[in-house]
Amino acid sequence: MRHHLTPLRAMDLLMAILSLVSVGLVSVRWFGVATPQTMQLFYDIDSLICYIFLAHFAYGWLRAEDRWGFLKANWFYLPGSLPMVESLRWARLIQLWRVYQLLRNQPDLLTMFRRERNETTLSGILLLFFLLLGVGSGVMFWIEAGHPGSQIETPYDAFWWTLVTLSTVGYGDLVPKTEQGRFVASLLILFGVGLYAAISGFMASLFLQPRHGEKREEELRFKLLQTQQTQMLAELQSLRDEIRQLKREP
Repeated sequence: MRHHLTPLRAMDLLMAILSLVSVGLVSVRWFGVATPQTMQLFYDIDSLICYIFLAHFAYGWLRAEDRWGFLKANWFYLPGSLPMVESLRWARLIQLWRVYQLLRNQPDLLTMFRRERNETTLSGILLLFFLLLGVGSGVMFWIEAGHPGSQIETPYDAFWWTLVTLSTVGYGDLVPKTEQGRFVASLLILFGVGLYAAISGFMASLFLQPRHGEKREEELRFKLLQTQQTQMLAELQSLRDEIRQLKREP
């Protein structure tokens, strides 16, 4: 999150997608079209998304050079990020409107993704994780719920099982009993291994990259060397001119 006049970035797209999910979950709870257990699960997921919004806002505020200016430009994102007030969740539509306005300018998304490689990688990993968690939970509940001898009977069971499977922990307290469920479990295990391998690679690249301060210091040192080189060349040229002038004198 940043000033509303700055260019679009990868994390803005992720926050916009999460805003859509949050508004959708609140809509389902308001209209009451799900079971009480599903409604409670949706409330907890929505609360988790709100904490992600707050963490994103706090990260942007801490990194901002003008923190007071950051608050003045982005304060309207806070009401929709409060986890205990569902009626304010519609304020997340402001985030969607901002992203829509930026997309109307037809930005070069490929250039943006290349320029912000770390942010793009992190946004992609988080988006894939949320997608696998949501789709995996829904598919597993649809397959296993109501099946004789099934251990996954509630949406919470499916959510917990998918989270444990994706994290490659594998407690074994809940296991699928159907062949279709085991096939889905195999896919989620493979995706989970690949996902955490991507996270490990991303974290390793962060440690290997030079820090912002070190990079800035290196740039200043390079500019200083260029300046000194220019001065030396100018002095050398001046000496050459003086020597030529002395040779011309009788």
